[in-house]
Amino acid sequence: MLMSARSQQQEKPTSVGEQLHNCQTQFDILRLLRELAAGFGYQYFFVANGATPEEKSFTEAIVITSAPADLVQAHEATQPVASNPLVGILAQGGAPFEFRLDNSAAPAPADFRVFIEGIAGAYNLDCAFVVPVYHPDHGPSAVFFIGKRAPMSIGETAELALYAHMAHQRLRQVSARPSKPDSPLTERERECLVWTSVGKTSVEIAQILSLSEHTVNHYLNNAARKFDAVNRTQAVAHGLRFGFID
Repeated sequence: MLMSARSQQQEKPTSVGEQLHNCQTQFDILRLLRELAAGFGYQYFFVANGATPEEKSFTEAIVITSAPADLVQAHEATQPVASNPLVGILAQGGAPFEFRLDNSAAPAPADFRVFIEGIAGAYNLDCAFVVPVYHPDHGPSAVFFIGKRAPMSIGETAELALYAHMAHQRLRQVSARPSKPDSPLTERERECLVWTSVGKTSVEIAQILSLSEHTVNHYLNNAARKFDAVNRTQAVAHGLRFGFID
């Protein structure tokens, strides 16, 4: 009887909180958020920062996403200037926000509406759920989900918003610490070096960060040049040695 009870306990699914606690890398959190998105009926998720002087475009603002790189690139190719569709939403406050294409009265900021409308047809989307989050070192950010599903219930809204906050907090915990003030690296260069240091290829880094392989190589080459390194391996070693990456 005791063995049977123990077996049942071992087979009991772990909570989202426990799963997040067990996440040790950004890639672990990417996989968990991808599962959460699917569980709530969404196709893709994004974790992205608000606009900063260094991250004016949406591509530069994205921390991790499950969306294909061409989705974001297709949006930015239609914009006359670099833009981040989250800026308007994050300026409105910290409440979770649901936007639906079938609701013409939805009070979405213009940039966000343009973003969703621009990709909806090609990717079979009709709604988005945005959870504003905040980190003292990184400022306002958002975890948001896009897909095609029925309107969110009050219970679903509260549950997914909680998971988004927990995931963002854990993501910042497992990510490398922000660059030192005297670091020559930009945030994107540092991120690419961090992923390289754990054995990820340019193709894998591009998928994780929703960038093109060419862009990842550009960031890595910039980092190597700044460190006067002959290749990315030497750049990683230099970054680790001087504490610019962890």
